[in-house]
Amino acid sequence: MQTWASPEEGPLRGLVASRIEAYGGRHRASAPRPPRGGGSEPSRDRSLYHGAFAKASGQARGLAQAMFREPEPERRHGGYLKAGPPHSPKLKEIMKAQELEAKLHTFSMFGMPRLPPEDRRLWEMGEGRDSGLAIEKSWRELVPGHEEMSQERCHQQEALWELLTTEVIYVRKLKIMTDLLAAGLLNLQRVGLLMEVSAETLFGNVPSLIRAHRSFWEEVLEPSLEETRTSGQPLDPLSLQNGFLMFSQRFHPYIRYCLHVKHAMAYARAQQDTNPLFHTFVKWCEKHKRSGRQMLEDLLIKPHQRITKYPLLLHAVLKRSPEPRVRHALTAMIGVVESFLRHINGQVRQGEEQEGLVAAAQRIGRYEVLEPASEELEKNLRPFSTLDLMSPMLGVGPEHIRQLLLEGPVRIKEGREGKLDVYLFLFSDLLLVTKPQRKTHKAKVIRPPLMLDKLVCRPLRDPNSLLLIHLSDLQCVASALLVHCPSPADRSRWLEKTQKAQDVLQRLKAEEYVQQKRELLALYRDQARPRPASPDGSQGSADCGTPETEDGDPEDEGDPGYGTLGAPLRAPRADPRLTLSALELRRAPPSPPPGAGAASSGEEEAERRADEMLREIRREPAAPRGGEAAGPRRLTRAQLRRLLAPRAVRLDTPLSVS
Repeated sequence: MQTWASPEEGPLRGLVASRIEAYGGRHRASAPRPPRGGGSEPSRDRSLYHGAFAKASGQARGLAQAMFREPEPERRHGGYLKAGPPHSPKLKEIMKAQELEAKLHTFSMFGMPRLPPEDRRLWEMGEGRDSGLAIEKSWRELVPGHEEMSQERCHQQEALWELLTTEVIYVRKLKIMTDLLAAGLLNLQRVGLLMEVSAETLFGNVPSLIRAHRSFWEEVLEPSLEETRTSGQPLDPLSLQNGFLMFSQRFHPYIRYCLHVKHAMAYARAQQDTNPLFHTFVKWCEKHKRSGRQMLEDLLIKPHQRITKYPLLLHAVLKRSPEPRVRHALTAMIGVVESFLRHINGQVRQGEEQEGLVAAAQRIGRYEVLEPASEELEKNLRPFSTLDLMSPMLGVGPEHIRQLLLEGPVRIKEGREGKLDVYLFLFSDLLLVTKPQRKTHKAKVIRPPLMLDKLVCRPLRDPNSLLLIHLSDLQCVASALLVHCPSPADRSRWLEKTQKAQDVLQRLKAEEYVQQKRELLALYRDQARPRPASPDGSQGSADCGTPETEDGDPEDEGDPGYGTLGAPLRAPRADPRLTLSALELRRAPPSPPPGAGAASSGEEEAERRADEMLREIRREPAAPRGGEAAGPRRLTRAQLRRLLAPRAVRLDTPLSVS
């Protein structure tokens, strides 16, 4: 049997001795000392050194194996890190993190796997078509005679070349989101990782943007570049005219992206803050060689920056283009692009206003103005006890959304009752009086909504007080509230905001009324055009009117209430946007004073307005009877006078803040 030599001998020096010192020193120090009486026991010493070396060498072999073998999760984390039982949530998170790191390491070593067919059609842009995005380093490589060109022409070519090169760079950055971020996320989800992250919410319609820019490059920019490559002539700005004049049609997907980019960035930020695995994945993508050190938030905002850069690029070309024809074409292109950007900004603003209205509506609770005394009364009141703040404002266009302008606590007094602490909400078209509820954390509406077009605000002598007068349709007081604000500055703020909201509402209603009158007039002109005669030489049924009297007016006597086709004559449908309010009736002409000639002048005014309305009113087709075709319905002057009668409402008191 082979015996081990003492540590002083040569074979134990070197690596073996270092292992004994590193791992066996503790055992050697704890070994029993030899007896004091002298004589040592060599066999005992050898056995001690043998045991120490055996333990040290065993630990060294275990360490060497640990370098090439993954330790057992249960023993490593459950035994040493005290993570808990084998199926604890913390242990699962650790195992998920290890699996994610292994997958990302595989992606780095062997590349990104191809997506499955169902995801490939949407997210995979492919590499075959990227060869067309190749571009030279400078336009001077394509134009041999650039030395003889003027300095202004060279600057023009530089501006055009910047447009081309930035387009290529931008498309490549867009592909980072699809080929690296989206592809990596979807491949990880195939193995059960990051299942809680939505690629559609994170990246939106980026594939649609890439397709739009590829089409723009292949159909507009690349042909101009190929023409320069072939002929050696400078780049021609006129070759881009047709492409930029169709800018809104080509880049229509930007409307959807710009509407959701704010949510996408907030979603990405929230996922990185709350999801450690997603944070690890994003950091790996940002360090990847294909990302070019681009941050996720920077990539998400790139489309918004690019679409707003086109006018600047075209302006740079226009500045260096002295030819009148070229300047006219570039001006038209810039106008189309800027018009599309204004449309996007309007859509984004409307979306933000809609979100603000939703947030405000969620803070306002039930509409319980009346407290029914019995279940029967409550059942009958329930259908009419709903206040829908999301409904469109009356009398204005649908593109204008109700906004919350001001809110705050005040004290009100109604009649002889005591003062009540309330919370006011001032919207674009109404004022709400509410009472905060502690249990539901919402505000309960305790008074009927006060419409701004029927509201009069009067400051009082008390610097903190103002009077709110709500008028009825008959222009008399329907209700009055004495409002006591916390400070004079608060009162001034309420008066200023209310007056400004009333002015804006009046302007919007006037614009919408004029716009609808124009549409009705255009529709009347279209319907009044002469129709082609039928094969038998007679006019169509749409031209057949009611019998006329000698003065050319349709008969009023004995009118059974039917139109030309025998269908019952129906009153025009009431459009809430055409409802005249007190604000619109400020400029209404007063009624003629009583006396001589009053009846005749009023009759002439009614005749004049009837003739005007007859030319502009929208004629709806009557319901067909039997096999007859539907045609326009004609209204008599007497019927028009009856329709116009409600408009003769006077308003002597201006509804504005004094």
